[in-house]
Amino acid sequence: MAKAKQAQARNDKAAEARKRAQAQIRAEQRRTTILWIVGAVVVVGLFAALIAFIVRQDAVGSIDNPNQLTPASATAEGGFVVGSNGIVNQDLDPDRVQVEVYIDFMCPVCRSFEDINGADIAAMSQEGLIDITYHPIAILDGYSMGTAYSTRAASTAALVAEEAPEKFVAFLTAMYANQPAENTRGLNDAKIQEIARSVGIPEETVAKIPDYAYSKWVTRMTEEASIRGFNSTPNLVIDGVNHNPRVNENAVNWSIPGNIRLAVEQAAAAK
Repeated sequence: MAKAKQAQARNDKAAEARKRAQAQIRAEQRRTTILWIVGAVVVVGLFAALIAFIVRQDAVGSIDNPNQLTPASATAEGGFVVGSNGIVNQDLDPDRVQVEVYIDFMCPVCRSFEDINGADIAAMSQEGLIDITYHPIAILDGYSMGTAYSTRAASTAALVAEEAPEKFVAFLTAMYANQPAENTRGLNDAKIQEIARSVGIPEETVAKIPDYAYSKWVTRMTEEASIRGFNSTPNLVIDGVNHNPRVNENAVNWSIPGNIRLAVEQAAAAK
């Protein structure tokens, strides 16, 4: 009888131990499930935050800002004239040879033009040999995957000419040094702002870049330039003579260093 009771007691203890073990297993399973759920939520949250960060970093402002402006510093034809001190609308002389260049910031050939001739043009300007007018237009918006990069860049150039005219040429040079490839989204707002800061443009001006407040003006100037026959870039004009080889068989071959200076010196001698 005693042995039977002892056996029963052992069985009861074993059963109780099994219950405790099963309870512990269930509790552990619940904790594991909860941890998996929490982990999944955290991962999803981090992924969403990463996506949001990437989107913000790649953000571009709208060119449809209703608060549009016209740059007072521009000519009626949409150009920004730089005098011998390198500042828009300062130290100009109508008796100098007048050089104009139509540019699109997405245009790879425009960058080649800048690489080959930029230093020479700057030197001729500093020498007082020329006034140089830059016409930023937007004929290549279709090559920036819907972000209207050409218009955004030209609008920013207009903003710089208006508010930091002494930095205009440096900004153009820096934009070409950082030129995106065609058929990409172009530079985003943050990158354009970074470039602006790198050449010393004041922060209050940098903050306005994503407004793209000169976009409609850029569109209008691009359309008017096309009507006048300037529908490709770069397009060089020297003292009113269009040096686009499509319309002028005697156009300056600007791909050869020094050719623009030679043409300018000839124009100066003819005055």
